[in-house]
Amino acid sequence: MNLLYSDITWPQLKALHQVYKTGSTRSNLFANAYFERLRKEKRLLRYKGGNHNIIEGSNFFKGFYEEHFLKAYHRYEDFFTQSGVISDGRRPYRLYDLETLIYIQKNRAELGANLTTERTFANQLFNSSKYLENNISIRNAVLKILNITIFPNSDPKNYLWRLTVDCPNPKMVLLCENLDTLKIPDTAIALHTELWYVGGNNTGILKNLSQDKLQLPIYYRCDWDYDGLRIFSTITQILTEKNKTITLLEPTDTARRLPVNSPYHHSKWKAEKPFSGLDENAFTGNQRTLIHELIKVDQWIEEESQDLETVLKHNNCI
Repeated sequence: MNLLYSDITWPQLKALHQVYKTGSTRSNLFANAYFERLRKEKRLLRYKGGNHNIIEGSNFFKGFYEEHFLKAYHRYEDFFTQSGVISDGRRPYRLYDLETLIYIQKNRAELGANLTTERTFANQLFNSSKYLENNISIRNAVLKILNITIFPNSDPKNYLWRLTVDCPNPKMVLLCENLDTLKIPDTAIALHTELWYVGGNNTGILKNLSQDKLQLPIYYRCDWDYDGLRIFSTITQILTEKNKTITLLEPTDTARRLPVNSPYHHSKWKAEKPFSGLDENAFTGNQRTLIHELIKVDQWIEEESQDLETVLKHNNCI
């Protein structure tokens, strides 16, 4: 599932599937801006003549749906069947949340063995420490998948999640600060890229890697903010001790910046310290120039805004 569709809900996708199967639906799909664009710009959906309570597909809708949504529909349908998570109209899961729940289900043994507090878990998996508190249906789904009734009251002293997305024929390894790339891995696998999650407190897992796991070229993908670049510095030190180099992926569009005080963004530059306290030796001259500029204007560059394949090509990885 492409991140482009992440704000579509499961009930909306079911309604879209109804259009695919029967030709129409009474669901108000056009309340979603994406589906409204499908009506106005692409002419794939439309109101039934003389009746705005019914939405139907155009002659080109079926092909579009099969290319972009049919596989995802069956993926989520299978998830609900296998997990036992309830899926009704009172629980309008976003597709992006479903991808996270599927990811949790696939890694439930590892996550359950290193269970953290609810807020730590939510911050790592949903990028917001209070996400589960504010989304009870998602919280209940997580508890069911992990087969627990409550999260611990405190974090373990050393929790290390060895979360990866294996690739049958990897040509490189991509270390990811954020879990989002691992939740939607199809592009990486198609590009022969194995994914490892090393964000937050998870850099310690690299110390235990044997040399046979360090034979492929290794790259690092992160938000270009203080936390992301600090983690890169730490990883660089760990791998240097193993006589292994790592390359920081540079963003393709450095003009797509966000203010540091963006909603749900908590990483702040250390303006009182030279180079924000980062190790300048970990970065190239061009990278240092960009980082200095971001610190000066108090901005950051979001990893998710950069298409993975485009980034890999831009950095001459493929």
